[in-house]
Amino acid sequence: MAEMRVVIALAALWVGGLTITPAVAEEIVTAADIFGEHSSGQQLKGWADGKITLRGKTLRTRNLDEILAIQFDRKPDSLSGGDSLVLMASGDRYVISPITVSNDVLTAAWKRNTAQPELKLPLESVAALIFDLPAAMIDRQRLFADFQTLPHGSDILFLANGDKIMGDFKHMDQAFIELVRGSALLKIDRSQVRALRLNPDLTNRFKMEGRRILVTLVDGSHVIATNIELHDREMEISFPLGQQIIVQASFVAACQVYGQNAIPLTDREPTDVTHESYLSTPWPLVRNANVNYGPLALRGKEYPAGLGMHSRTSVTYHLSGDELEFRATVGVDDCSNGLGSVRFVVIVDDRRAWTSDEITGQIAPIEIPPVPLRGAKSLTLFVDFGQMADVSDYANWCDATLIIDPKHTPQQFK
Repeated sequence: MAEMRVVIALAALWVGGLTITPAVAEEIVTAADIFGEHSSGQQLKGWADGKITLRGKTLRTRNLDEILAIQFDRKPDSLSGGDSLVLMASGDRYVISPITVSNDVLTAAWKRNTAQPELKLPLESVAALIFDLPAAMIDRQRLFADFQTLPHGSDILFLANGDKIMGDFKHMDQAFIELVRGSALLKIDRSQVRALRLNPDLTNRFKMEGRRILVTLVDGSHVIATNIELHDREMEISFPLGQQIIVQASFVAACQVYGQNAIPLTDREPTDVTHESYLSTPWPLVRNANVNYGPLALRGKEYPAGLGMHSRTSVTYHLSGDELEFRATVGVDDCSNGLGSVRFVVIVDDRRAWTSDEITGQIAPIEIPPVPLRGAKSLTLFVDFGQMADVSDYANWCDATLIIDPKHTPQQFK
């Protein structure tokens, strides 16, 4: 049976509720729950009607709302120079090869199992196409940053020689990309193009709320889904606009579950963000990417969700009273190339609740102990300078999550 076949795919991949039926015994997973328990070496035996069944020493059925993450016994591929990517306005990332754009629909082929049906995505949901990912980390980070920071109002072609052409994208086939600039129609050989950023003012930045599942595929894609069902060896993944794909279970590397009892911190708007430059360079707070706008990555592992910031930066969030704990994994991003020296601090109601030792770009990721929030009014995350001033202080708060009291479930999760 083919590893992947697309059933319906006319929109961005997304995540939400979850329903899974009997699993195959050979699927070995590690389950993390809202109580802080990590159960490794578990056989995934069932996933149906909002419950998940795992076999370790005993057979145990859990309510899905208790689960934070399911890690399968495999790792996703890392991005490599020359890869082709499609970046969605939603934040989803497909490791696929763009083929054509016709009638405002992008057609693309999967990196793995190229014999499988092509994927079709509405162009209005696409943020950027990368035809040739730079091999050098510094060039890669610059490209990701350019996507976010260059002026809006036009589409931008990034050429392999470093030039940029602004205009209005019109058409793409397997040989050429057409761009209107002023009164001229430019027809550019695709072999000369590294990437295309589409005008952010015209993209549909649909924001998913409520129950969803952040799915990481073994090819390095990560997508948000509203529902998953497991049938024998196949997983049917559903997305917000009604589209579905069916993949082999072996094509899934991880599932991060958000819903009734767990909310990504990035769902919340901060009440205050401050940055104190060591010299004069200002640095932003970035959602679901590192401070250079590239993927959040710690010692070779990518984290699709979290916050990227630079020393010395603090961000404060208002708490509504239903939060029980804060969870996160912290470290200095891989784009620091082993440099950087920072201290991570968690502050609850103006009281330091947790402070790390000095952390560099060579130290393994640190899963911070759960920080109690019951009854608290504010949560502040602070990154301070280390001994090396602010050189390459690219600090990540990965999988930053609020654990919610189920007695006070937010309305959007009901």
